[in-house]
Amino acid sequence: MCSTPGPHTTGWWFRLGRRRRAARPTTSPAVPTDVLASSIRSCVSIHNHSMSDLDHARHSSRTVTSARLGNACIVTQMNRIDARSWSSLVLLGCAAFAYNTSESFPVGLLPEMSRDLGVTEPQIGSLLTLYAVVVAVTVLPLVIAASGIARRRLILVTIGVLVASNLAMALAPTYELVLVSRLVSATTHGIFWSIVAPTAAMLVARGREGFATSVAFMGSSLAMVAGTPLMAALGTMWGWRTAVTVLAGVAALAFVGLALVMPKLEVVRDDQARGLAGWLPLLVSTVSNRALLRLCALTVLLVVTYFAVYTYISLILDRSADVSGPGLAGVLLAYGIAGLLGVWMIGKFLDASPRRSALVTMWVLTVALAGIGLFSSWAPAGVVASVVLLGAAFAATPVFLQASVLRVAPETSDVASSLYVVAFQIGIAGGSLLGGLAVDASLLEAVPWIAAGAVAVAVIVLTLRTRTSARTMEDATAG
Repeated sequence: MCSTPGPHTTGWWFRLGRRRRAARPTTSPAVPTDVLASSIRSCVSIHNHSMSDLDHARHSSRTVTSARLGNACIVTQMNRIDARSWSSLVLLGCAAFAYNTSESFPVGLLPEMSRDLGVTEPQIGSLLTLYAVVVAVTVLPLVIAASGIARRRLILVTIGVLVASNLAMALAPTYELVLVSRLVSATTHGIFWSIVAPTAAMLVARGREGFATSVAFMGSSLAMVAGTPLMAALGTMWGWRTAVTVLAGVAALAFVGLALVMPKLEVVRDDQARGLAGWLPLLVSTVSNRALLRLCALTVLLVVTYFAVYTYISLILDRSADVSGPGLAGVLLAYGIAGLLGVWMIGKFLDASPRRSALVTMWVLTVALAGIGLFSSWAPAGVVASVVLLGAAFAATPVFLQASVLRVAPETSDVASSLYVVAFQIGIAGGSLLGGLAVDASLLEAVPWIAAGAVAVAVIVLTLRTRTSARTMEDATAG
């Protein structure tokens, strides 16, 4: 059932720091019994090697250090991923890149799309808002309805819809048809992101699920930090319709590749047998997880503040730093490179210090947002630097949020991930809507300040919760 706070903890934020330490084994990791039999022969063969070969095997990069030779052999077997699975994981990453880039690309093509379609820039921004609304509303019912479909078939259907909708958008003569095309792909967006991690895990042996998921999710990270800059560059050179056509081509390549190499993945029997009557209690139990709800609330806050600024970042750079056209593509490229650095940095420190990594990330996000507001009227270079810093901070944000979801709801991760997707999409819709209202009211310059203040309040509250929870645990332990 869902993870709920114990008597000596006060919620997900405190457990974010303690769960990792509590779960760390003091001896060699336990080995799944179904892997043991398949590994015995390899273990015996390693015993026949010389001592130097044995030492080399123990320190191989594909082996987890173990005090016992048997465990080292078994982990070696678990760490082997065949070429077909590798190809499938990489192609899933390409599909993830296409989906996330398709969602957010209007941000970098706001002026071009506005001029071509004959509508206002806030109307183009609403393409992002309405997309997120559709995802948030449809993800849970559609995931439940599609639970009886084989994963391979469902993955291909969602990617196929993405290809068709992007091609229709590139050919659409009016704003209304562009909007309809985007909303069609939005209906499959939530399904794709709810099943991509479990699908990746099904492609590898037990014990390699985390690695498989990280490979597939790399496409999402690349989309967040590089997708929009690339679309902006293509749109500037050859027009936004050409950029969307190229994006459809990337998704089509992922579709064809997965159709050729991805193995058949049967329906998970628990999902097939559960049905609507079984899903409802699971959903209710997950929603009752107060730690998860607080985490979703934080997700909404962080995403709203970011997208209120980011949706109209091209306008901010144009008005405050006189950056447009090729210059805008260059700034967004730097933004993307900084985002990759941010993902790498938090990935390096998150496991060892999850709470500190989260707090530092949110403080950097606060500084970046405040910098955009501070330098907007007198220092164009400061605005550009703050935008680049914003890329590093926010690219790292979903990493610690998703890791927190898995920590607070390990036994209902599928439903919890769906709720996280809903929270994220509500944040996108809310942020882009608020940003659009600020543009209409000629208050865009105030948005970075308001966003920075909201994130700063959240960081201070979480810091105080951390200290209070630590004192509570110390008192309980002493008592």
